[in-house]
Amino acid sequence: MVSEQELIERIRRGDLVSFKAVFERYYGGVHAFTRGVVDNGFHAEEITQNVFIRLWLKREALDPSRNFKAFLYTLARHEIADYFRSDRYDRRRLRLDLLHDAEHVQEQFAAAYDADRLRQLVLDEIDRMPAQRREVFRLSRIEGLTNDEIARRLRISKRTVEGHLNAALRTLRVKVGKFVCWLTFFILLQ
Repeated sequence: MVSEQELIERIRRGDLVSFKAVFERYYGGVHAFTRGVVDNGFHAEEITQNVFIRLWLKREALDPSRNFKAFLYTLARHEIADYFRSDRYDRRRLRLDLLHDAEHVQEQFAAAYDADRLRQLVLDEIDRMPAQRREVFRLSRIEGLTNDEIARRLRISKRTVEGHLNAALRTLRVKVGKFVCWLTFFILLQ
């Protein structure tokens, strides 16, 4: 078994296999922590996935000698704070069944597709989205703009931006599974 410090060092260098190992090691704990604070399954899932997106985006700043778990939970606390400051907190609770047997779907796709095919699968799904949803998704997940920045740029409300992102992510999660979906986003960012 590879040590945590070695995994972190490999992630710093952009190794997706090591990132997947860290994702699988910590996802459940971060999600349980988030779910305990947020008390909304959909938003807890989104927040947890955003934690891992931020981890990947900040990978070059990771310090293998520091407490990684503390860093990860700090990212989670920041994401949770952002959630409570956002409009999403004020909405009625969403009870959506986003993933049907997600682990099974993930295993099927991981076995059947290589990184290029996964990337193409996600790009095809993005291309099938309505034009505005596709543009909102691109600005958020590929260009890294905040919801406020997207709203200003496209001259739409922040809630409309959030609605488009939620619909886009829901579609992608259903089509390609939880981890495979995020793994492919990281491939898109490279």
